Amino acid sequence: MLEGRPLRMDPVTLRALEWPLLLERLAARTASRAAGERLRATEPAPTLEAARALAARTRDAVALDALGEALPLRDFPDVSEALARALKGGTLAGTDLVGIARVLEVARAVRVFALERSERFPALAAAVASEARLDTLGAALELSLEPDGNVSDAASPALREARARVREARDALKERLEGCLKTHAEVLQGRYYTERDGRYVLPVRSDAHLRVEGIVLGSSASGGTLFVEPREATEHGNRLKLRLAAVEREEERVLAELTQAVAREEAAIAGALEAALEADRLAALALYARAARAEVIEPSEGDAIDLKEVRHPLLVASGSHVVANDVRVHGGRALVISGPNAGGKTVALKCLGLAAWMARSGIPIPCDASSRIGWFTQVLADVGDEQSLERSLSTFSAHVTRLAAIVKSAGPGTLVLLDEVASGTDPEEGAALAAAVLEAITKQGAAAAVTTHYERLKELAATPGRLENASVAFDFERMEPTFRLTLGVPGPSSALAVAARFGLAAAVLARAHELLPDRAKEREEAVKRLEQERLVLERERAELRGELALAQAARTDIERERERALSQANTELGREARELLAVVRAARADVREARQRLRSAGLEPSALREAERAVSRAAAHVALGGTLEQHEAREEHRRGTPAAAPAPVSLAAGMHVRVKKTGTLALVEAPPERGVVRLRAGAVRLTLPLAEIEPAKGQPRPSAPKPAPRARERSTTLPAAVRTPTNTLDLRGTRVDEALARLDAFLDVMMGEGEPVGFVLHGHGTGAMKSAVREHLGASGYVNHSRAADADEGGDAFTVFWMRE
Repeated sequence: MLEGRPLRMDPVTLRALEWPLLLERLAARTASRAAGERLRATEPAPTLEAARALAARTRDAVALDALGEALPLRDFPDVSEALARALKGGTLAGTDLVGIARVLEVARAVRVFALERSERFPALAAAVASEARLDTLGAALELSLEPDGNVSDAASPALREARARVREARDALKERLEGCLKTHAEVLQGRYYTERDGRYVLPVRSDAHLRVEGIVLGSSASGGTLFVEPREATEHGNRLKLRLAAVEREEERVLAELTQAVAREEAAIAGALEAALEADRLAALALYARAARAEVIEPSEGDAIDLKEVRHPLLVASGSHVVANDVRVHGGRALVISGPNAGGKTVALKCLGLAAWMARSGIPIPCDASSRIGWFTQVLADVGDEQSLERSLSTFSAHVTRLAAIVKSAGPGTLVLLDEVASGTDPEEGAALAAAVLEAITKQGAAAAVTTHYERLKELAATPGRLENASVAFDFERMEPTFRLTLGVPGPSSALAVAARFGLAAAVLARAHELLPDRAKEREEAVKRLEQERLVLERERAELRGELALAQAARTDIERERERALSQANTELGREARELLAVVRAARADVREARQRLRSAGLEPSALREAERAVSRAAAHVALGGTLEQHEAREEHRRGTPAAAPAPVSLAAGMHVRVKKTGTLALVEAPPERGVVRLRAGAVRLTLPLAEIEPAKGQPRPSAPKPAPRARERSTTLPAAVRTPTNTLDLRGTRVDEALARLDAFLDVMMGEGEPVGFVLHGHGTGAMKSAVREHLGASGYVNHSRAADADEGGDAFTVFWMRE
């Protein structure tokens, strides 16, 4: 594995691939000059682990930016030198301390921002972490200093008092000077006073200065005015000077104290500076990724590059329209790119080299996310004209010198990029030299990509071996390059077509075509036809892709409309279900109220009649033609599907049946007569048409009509029964009829809140409560299954039940 070898950035390759220019474009996106300088100095990570760490934090920053959540950044200075002076014992100026305060503010903002999102973006949060204790120091610096670096009155009470005394002395001095202006008005050049060397003076005429007692502190350029501090103001001036000195001493003390605090936290502040610089760098990369539609490609082991839909980073950064291409190379093989000049061959080479460095530097690459980039320890390029007049080297000589150095250095983990390999000499010898160089480089394990016009090299690449063809195309109909790279196919140089495009006279071109050998003409025509056919196929493929995209879009629209319709139908059904549930709850409330009246009234005839009427009102909701049936009829009408005719039902006393409308289990009390049957569901007796009931599945036919509570059949695996205070109903100490009313209310709550499992604590007692509860649960339309609780669930004093879904 080659991870341990550091990547060497060859100076010639740096210039050839324009790496500094790419970094300059990235640096222009930073908020601070310091972060821009850091980006300009970017070098690929030395190890695979470090490169992957860079990719992880960049990926987090790009993902965060895609969510519209940019890092909270502002301009901040590089305070490294100020920290070094503070560590050596020097006192920092106010402007240096303000710069440190700004760094701490930015570091705090990005730290808090990243910590709030650390679960989603852990790599970013770790990269911009700083010490939270620095927040106190940052607050102290901001409190003690004005934005321009002056010490604030809030820095210390002594400073505030000293400055107040200065203002008092200055006001007294100005008052005395106003008096002097009146006293000496006739010998003054103007009615004003000014300042010279920190002392306040009057502008006295030079021919009358003896009439103003005082000290001459200067004169005007013409000599006509002398600036005199009048004797009456000297004492006030001296007092002001003394008080200003006291202010300066206190300011120096404050600055020294703040500097000492900075020196004590020098290492932590350096870490905060690092966090702010990294945050700014990552934000710039995220901005580039958004503008260039670039992806973060994490480097992998191996020495292969497989770029999908790649675009040249610099061309993208400049805002140009760039054709995306696929390009791949791997160790021990060479990609031979042919085609017309100005068709994009060199651009493909540079894309490969820049991608290798960008992946190792954590810089997003304008390519598809499925691209793969291996680990290359060095990139060696020979692109462009390296003619050296100082060394008396021609273009070809310089080129061969460079080739010799590359062949010597190339090995496993090396990416070699050669533009017009071995050109500038005799075509036959040049082609042979190019083939030999590629053979040597690939045998040494390097991955290579070259551009060429040599037919011999294209032919070698067309045969099995270490070389593979690729080409850029020329559109002969439009007479312009397509900039589309095609792998596996050689391309013609199309020199005459390119010359025509750039304005060479038609007569010259015609003569050149006449001078071409017949073999060259035939090859050119064959390649031209193939290229035209390929372009036609490419256009047809593009049209098919467009039609496919339209079909997919239409399908998406249909699916979206279907989901919308289903959602609307579900919403309507949910509304009707809520209305129906409200009706049922109201009916149960009527029943509970009737029971309560029966108890409280002691079965008085009037109360009994009122209870019967209440029960009748409740029964009206579930009777034929009642609310429930009307709801079902409306639903069937909305669906447009008629209800199926009921099958004949053979019932006997003691059988269990299910009420179709509510799902309630009931016990047959007597054989059906004239199409109706008498049933009992818990404590409620009712008579229903045979069409509204069906035999309960799996229910045995008991020989006697005595009801028995039983567990409902389980159709699916039931969720685990875990007892909690919220899913347990305690009925101990209540009467049976009250207990069943509370149980109904509890089931309503369980259904409304979506609880899957419930427990009823009824105790042991005589067993009447236990039997009534279990029978009631067995007959409830809400309950899917019920049973006595196991020992670890509370034992037989509990009944556990599972709600219908």
